[in-house]
Amino acid sequence: MRPYKLSLLFIACLICATGMMLQAQVDRKQIYNHGVIWGKVETTEIFEGKTWGIGGDVIHRRGSVLDGLNPLERGLRTSVRGWLHFQFGSDARVSVSPLSYHFTRAYAALESDLDIPNSFELRSSVQFFHHLRQRKGKLMHTWRYRLEFRNRSEVGKADFTSFFRLRLRYRFRYMLNAPDFYTPGVLYLASSVELGLNMGAPVVYNTFNQNRIYAGIGYRFFNTARIELRYLDRLRTRGSGYQFDRGRGVMLAVTIDQISYLGRRYTKPLRYAD
Repeated sequence: MRPYKLSLLFIACLICATGMMLQAQVDRKQIYNHGVIWGKVETTEIFEGKTWGIGGDVIHRRGSVLDGLNPLERGLRTSVRGWLHFQFGSDARVSVSPLSYHFTRAYAALESDLDIPNSFELRSSVQFFHHLRQRKGKLMHTWRYRLEFRNRSEVGKADFTSFFRLRLRYRFRYMLNAPDFYTPGVLYLASSVELGLNMGAPVVYNTFNQNRIYAGIGYRFFNTARIELRYLDRLRTRGSGYQFDRGRGVMLAVTIDQISYLGRRYTKPLRYAD
């Protein structure tokens, strides 16, 4: 099967799965709209002469409150995560996050949401991604499969609720002014669609966890650093199964694909990137 057909099939499966999960609740479905803003910083280092390395990311998300329009009004999520990377080739990587920390405040669409206690989560993750490059590298497809082991508790309490989440994502990048993604100074377009599914004993009505779609533009500088500006649309299920939070807004993401190669005058070519 040709790559573009495989990509279309992957996207169609995500859309169909989302549609089937929502159809059962269509008559009762309630969607609460939020203005949201995200910030993300991610770094990676694949050790010289090795096929493994380390990395980390920090993500912060803020959102509007009730009917407000200010996406900076309420802090919603702060997460800190470390990674161990195993690079099987220029286009495939397995990554393991032994333990990450995620602090969460509830989306505030209703007055009652303001009384929901803050929570935190200890999470372990394993993921695999692979690229496929076409048109001599100007078009780059990426598929990512991530399994998360999630343990959540209210702040100040010791008991945890444990469950799993499977995340499936397809992304493409198109290079506007350079032959491939690894060229310094490349300006590129990017778009992604992702589906999240909850699993485990506590999961009753919200097997469908979320669907994320984004489109944006990115620029590579200092050889291995990138900055991306994205517009993101995220639909997330509440525990009832028929109430949804829809967060829409911008994300600013800064990524360093190889810390040791960072620098305007450093001419060593970048080998790998997510």
